[in-house]
Amino acid sequence: MSTLLPTASAPDSARILRDVLGPVVAQGPILRRPRLGTLAEKLRVDDRALRRVRRLRGRYGEGPVLLRIAGRTIALVLAADDVHRLLKETPEPFAAATGLKIGALTHFQPHAVLTTNSSLRAGRRELNEDALDSHLPVHRHGHRFVDVVHEELDGLDARTLGWDDFRSVWSRVVRRIVLGDAARSDVELTEQLDQLRADANWAQLGPGHDDTRARFLATVSQYVDKAETGSLVEALDRRSETLDPAGQVPHWLFAFDAAGIALWRLLAVLGTDRSRLEPIVAEARHPEASPLLAHAGAAMQESVRLWPTTLVILRQSHEDTEWRGRIAPAGTEFVIVSSVFHRDDDALDFANRFEPAVWLDGRADGSWPIVPFSEGPAGCPGRNVVLLTTSAAVSHLADRYDLDVDPTTRAKLAGPMPGTFNHADVRIGFWRRRDS
Repeated sequence: MSTLLPTASAPDSARILRDVLGPVVAQGPILRRPRLGTLAEKLRVDDRALRRVRRLRGRYGEGPVLLRIAGRTIALVLAADDVHRLLKETPEPFAAATGLKIGALTHFQPHAVLTTNSSLRAGRRELNEDALDSHLPVHRHGHRFVDVVHEELDGLDARTLGWDDFRSVWSRVVRRIVLGDAARSDVELTEQLDQLRADANWAQLGPGHDDTRARFLATVSQYVDKAETGSLVEALDRRSETLDPAGQVPHWLFAFDAAGIALWRLLAVLGTDRSRLEPIVAEARHPEASPLLAHAGAAMQESVRLWPTTLVILRQSHEDTEWRGRIAPAGTEFVIVSSVFHRDDDALDFANRFEPAVWLDGRADGSWPIVPFSEGPAGCPGRNVVLLTTSAAVSHLADRYDLDVDPTTRAKLAGPMPGTFNHADVRIGFWRRRDS
C-alpha cells in the first residue's frame, strides 16, 4: 500500500513558512506592498527561499513535501520534473482554480477563468484565447496597441520618475489598450481595482468591499458594452451571458499591471549598462523593423525570469495523485515558487546574470523549468499581447531616451542580479537622446 508523501516536521514547517511562503504573502501576491518589498530586498528573501528548498531536497528527497497550514494540505514542489507535470496536467487532475486562488481573486474577478472549476472553465478559457488572439504572434489590433504605447511614453521628456509616477503613465496605456481611449483618464477605475487587489492579498481573510466591487464591475461592463474600436474588449465575444465575457476583463487589467513592474525593472537594468541597450536600439532603428521585436522581447522575458511577477504558481489536485510511489491526497494544494527554479545556480549557469540571449538561442527552452508565463493548458493566454506592448515600450524608450538610473539602484545592479529587487524604490531620469 502506498504511503503519503513526506510531511515536513514541525520545525521545518516553521522554516518553510518563514523563508518560503511567508515572504510571498508579506510582499503582496496580488498587489505589491512597497514597504515590505523594501524589507524583503534587505533580507534577500528569494535567496533564503532557494537555500531552504535545497536543504529540504537533501532531507526529504525530490518531494513534493507536505505541510499542514490552517486545515489545508500544502505541497511545496521541490523537483523540476514535478513543475512540468503539474502545468502539463492542468486542469485534470490539477486544477488551476485552487482554494487559495479563488479566495483571493473573487475579490475582483469572481467569474474569471482562473476562479472557475466548473464546466464553464473550458468556455471561458476559449473566450479569453479568442479575444487575446493567443494563437497569433501579433494581436489583430497590435498596431494600434503599439501606437498607444508610443503616444503615452512620448511625454516623458526631461523627467525623473519614481515607480508611482511611471505606473500612472503605464495605467493610461493599459486602460486604452484594454478598454479604449474613453477610459484613458478613468483613474477611479484603477483605484477601485487597487483597493480590491489589496483586499485580495489576504484571500478569504481580507475585508470585503462589496460596494466597490459592484461599482468596479459595473464600470467594466459599461466599457465592454460600448466596445470601442481597436480595444481588447472589442475582440471579446459578448454573446454568452453564461460565460460572463465582461467578467474576464478584470484579469487583463491586473496582468498588465504586473507587466508594468517587469518593464520598470528592465529599464533599471538597461540604464545601468549602456551595452545592454545597443541591440535593442539597433533593432528599433532597423528600416524594416517587425512588430515582433526579438531583442526587446528577449530582454522583457529575462526581466520576468529574474524577478517573476507571479511569485507562486498554484495547482490543486481533484484526486489522490502518485509521486514516486507515494501519495498526495485529493485536495492537496501544490505550490511552485517561481524564483526557486528561475534562479537555481546549481542548474543554470546564467541564473544570476542578465542574459537575454537565452531566449534567442534556445537555452531557456531546456528541461529545467523557466516559466515566466507558466506553461501548458493554463499558460498565460495573453503572453503575446503582453510581450508586444512591453517590447514596444522598452524599444521606444531605449531609442528616444537616455536612461539615468538613481545611484542606489545602479549599485544594486552593478554585479550579479540580486535575487530580490524592489521596483518601488527605483528612480529613472528620461533625457531625450541627441541622435533620436
